[in-house]
Amino acid sequence: MERSRSRSPRKWLILLLAALVILSAWMWQEALRPPSAGVFEATFLSVGQGDCIFIRTPGGRTMLVDGGSEGSGDIGYNLIEPFLRRQGVDRIDVLVLTHPHSDHINGLPAVVKDFRVDMVLDPAIPHPSKTYRDFLQAVRDRGIRFRKAVRGQVLDLGDGARAEVLNPPERHLTGTEDDVNNNSIVLRVTFGKSSLMLAGDAGRDAEADILESAGSLRSDVLKVAHHGSNDSTGDAWLDAVNPRAAVISVGRSNPFGHPRREVLERLASRGIRVYRTDRDGAIVVRFGDGAPSISTVRRD
Repeated sequence: MERSRSRSPRKWLILLLAALVILSAWMWQEALRPPSAGVFEATFLSVGQGDCIFIRTPGGRTMLVDGGSEGSGDIGYNLIEPFLRRQGVDRIDVLVLTHPHSDHINGLPAVVKDFRVDMVLDPAIPHPSKTYRDFLQAVRDRGIRFRKAVRGQVLDLGDGARAEVLNPPERHLTGTEDDVNNNSIVLRVTFGKSSLMLAGDAGRDAEADILESAGSLRSDVLKVAHHGSNDSTGDAWLDAVNPRAAVISVGRSNPFGHPRREVLERLASRGIRVYRTDRDGAIVVRFGDGAPSISTVRRD
């Protein structure tokens, strides 16, 4: 009897831990559930040192912006595709590759092969990587419409949602410190009175060029460029975008020191609330009738 009673607390502890695991999984699925009627939703997946953003309009139109990570394993099969299936998604209306670096593309060949994709928007930057070749080959094999991104294009996502291409310009920027990053696709996505700026990995040369060429850049939420590198998110850019909140998609303990202290200080000095995938997990931005709402979902 004495031995039986001594094991009882351990059994209760095991049951409690199991209940917490089940509750955590339920909360994860609930937080990443499909949006309610009348709600525009953008989910920034926690993919490590990389970008992946899934957008869905109230009517169910879908856009996937990037899908890559510097981490090991196949981010497409292991994370992006399971997330999309949990969302009940079998079709991507618009797939946007902001630029062909591995931390933005390496999960996309799998998505293109396994999901119906209606259109691919790409800056058409020449790049020698095998992953980019595989991506383009998959697009050709599936007969997917390919569109080169050029400043001034507007994508109608339905339900009053639209995405305006702010970068790259028709003649790509050259002679910068990183031409591939500076010719990243930059999108300003609007729904009603709310707006979301997706800056890819655009650097300060791209920011300056956009500032000279574009109209209003004001956005409620800014996806900080280049994972918080100090070669992006300058003062003039932040003053023009003037966001309430900023999202940084970044990996834990990454070797680049992202996000950089200088960037965080510029954001803090303007009172911009910062969300980070390395600390907060997946970040969900919702636009509806009222002010935008932001929630976070950690799985660990």
